[in-house]
Amino acid sequence: MAAVAIAAALVVASVPTPTPIFKWAERLDRVFLTIVVPAMSDVTVSLGAEGRVRFSALGGHDGQRYALDIELFAPIDTEASKWFVHRDQVDLMLVKSTSKTRWFQLLKGAKGHPQMKVDWGKYKDYDEELDELEIKSGARGVPVPSGDHELKHAVDDYWKRRRIEERESAKLPNLDEITKAAEKEWEAGGKTGSYQALVQRKWKEANDVRERERRLEQEEDEWAGWAKPAHSSSSGDKEEV
Repeated sequence: MAAVAIAAALVVASVPTPTPIFKWAERLDRVFLTIVVPAMSDVTVSLGAEGRVRFSALGGHDGQRYALDIELFAPIDTEASKWFVHRDQVDLMLVKSTSKTRWFQLLKGAKGHPQMKVDWGKYKDYDEELDELEIKSGARGVPVPSGDHELKHAVDDYWKRRRIEERESAKLPNLDEITKAAEKEWEAGGKTGSYQALVQRKWKEANDVRERERRLEQEEDEWAGWAKPAHSSSSGDKEEV
């Protein structure tokens, strides 16, 4: 019996602690970080001035211990930073030690992580944020006269570029909607199987839909003459250099 107990303990110890899904967005002076673990409990959060974020919580659906240990791109002000624990997620507002500087990536030494997503609900384009600051400070230049015939062309060109940039960006599905749908399906199925695997499947399905929509928008833009065709119309055509 003792040998069986020891073997069971070794098996449990060998199971890796799962990493929760986390999403982020930033401003010039702060970073928004959201860590998702449905029905969490026994939550611990630790922040280091050098930019270290440690998180641990017990998942309410599967009973597993989730943990996240990441090093941010740059140092943070731990005294000014805050976090809020909710039922299904922890929201962190991390104040940058050096304000008015965009990081453009969350992690130090790495631009990606398999569980990391962009929080498009809190995302704001860098140029849009600078525009707002200029308006608030009164640093805007003299506006273009409304009678200028080039103005309409410039505005049309702006929205065309915005549409194309948004389509070609790495915009991802809504994580909150996906987790809610996964939770509903998991409970309807008697809470059997891996909840995290279900979330990942839902995410892939939503992302596939987004890719189909992106291809459709690409075809519409090609038809309108806003974008170059993705493929050459003739295999015999040669590109001039």
